[in-house]
Amino acid sequence: MTSNSKIGVAVRDITPAGPVMLAGFGQRVSPSEGVLDPIFAKALWLEAGATRLAFITTDLLCIPGPLAAAVTLAAGEQLGLAPAEICLTASHTHSGPAPYDAGDGAPGVAAYVAFLQAALVELAAAARDDARPARVATAVGAAADLFFNRRTRGRPNRVDPRLPVIVIEDAETGATRAVLFGAGCHPVTLGWDNPLVSADFPGVAQKVIEAALPGAVALFFNTTEGNVIPITSPDRDALDPRGYCGGGPADTRRMGEALAEAVLAAHARRGPARELSLRTARQTLSILPNAGAGDPAQVAAELAESHRVLADYLGDDLPRALPPGPLWSMASAAVIRLDLDEDDMRRLMIACCRCLGLTARLARPEPPRPSPVPIQVISLNGVDLLTLPGEVLVEVGEAWRDVAGHDKAFVVGLANGHFRYLPLAAHHAEPQADQRYETVTAGLTPGSVDKAVAAAGEMLDLMRGALAE
Repeated sequence: MTSNSKIGVAVRDITPAGPVMLAGFGQRVSPSEGVLDPIFAKALWLEAGATRLAFITTDLLCIPGPLAAAVTLAAGEQLGLAPAEICLTASHTHSGPAPYDAGDGAPGVAAYVAFLQAALVELAAAARDDARPARVATAVGAAADLFFNRRTRGRPNRVDPRLPVIVIEDAETGATRAVLFGAGCHPVTLGWDNPLVSADFPGVAQKVIEAALPGAVALFFNTTEGNVIPITSPDRDALDPRGYCGGGPADTRRMGEALAEAVLAAHARRGPARELSLRTARQTLSILPNAGAGDPAQVAAELAESHRVLADYLGDDLPRALPPGPLWSMASAAVIRLDLDEDDMRRLMIACCRCLGLTARLARPEPPRPSPVPIQVISLNGVDLLTLPGEVLVEVGEAWRDVAGHDKAFVVGLANGHFRYLPLAAHHAEPQADQRYETVTAGLTPGSVDKAVAAAGEMLDLMRGALAE
């Protein structure tokens, strides 16, 4: 069987060689103590005529903006790719090395980031060099029983059970060469008390799939995980540090194996393999950071109030300028030591969030400057993907599905940058939204994500029009 489509696959071990700060939990203040399981970066090189795409997945918390920009530039120059032909994603494991240098001298981070930048460019080149004739099949799996909406506390348990599954088959033999799949859930079966590097449950799922399909490479991307955690996690609010400790490898295996089973079931009932159909588009929106337009005097007053609340629980001698890690760790320790009830826990941790956010706001220049926010639309054999640079809430994925007009439309979160949480305007309008973690720590001004989804819909319409011509 001949094919005009070419697809390549490459894998790179990105496990740090020594101790490094782990990302994802502010409670950690010391570097890693070893490796529970290796972490990887993987790449698909997709080529359909003149259209190409390097789709890279990583076992990392996020792809920070500076890293995404550097890799996109270098890969573009080396491989002749436009920005729309590169997609960098992270699984959002909270047990991976910090992929950004915060300038605080955290052990091992600067060297690791330099290594990552070179490794991801080399990985894309290796996938290109591996390209050979292939065909593509798609399916949608389901895994509703694995996920828990922490924002609603499961009442209702609003999650997206859909699992996008894209299967790459060798054009000559029909054998599965790669399975690209997604799910919307925080990889936090291992909590802040875990000092070991790990890919968490997405790593287990990929290994199980690869074992079931010898010779195939499994690649994972996160979809709408912003308000979703595994069912192995206790029923705790997002702010409560007591809900994110005590998990272990058994929980990781349970989640990973169940996810893999659902993906393999979808793989078994996939549609017929066809020629690769590929379209990509990308634009950069100019958006103010959340609270970016706040009056400096008002911000200073709110910051002073946050300091007063922190002093109620942490003491009057609390330094006014603490790095994020120690402050979050001190507040979390107070929640546990004082066994705070729901109201006091929320009061303290929200004050911690505000202190960190307002301090960053005062450090920004005047007048506030918009940030460049990349969004990308990838249409692949009837699957329409919208990439967004941050932690996307379930309702954003529902909005994109409605805009695209079909059930094979998914958001790829944590892609090409990281602007923290990405809720809709409706989330900011909810009762007590100013006391909810995903809105208080949102990275962009309210309504920005709605505009991004609408802009992506216009991009998709243009792509569909070009395809029809």
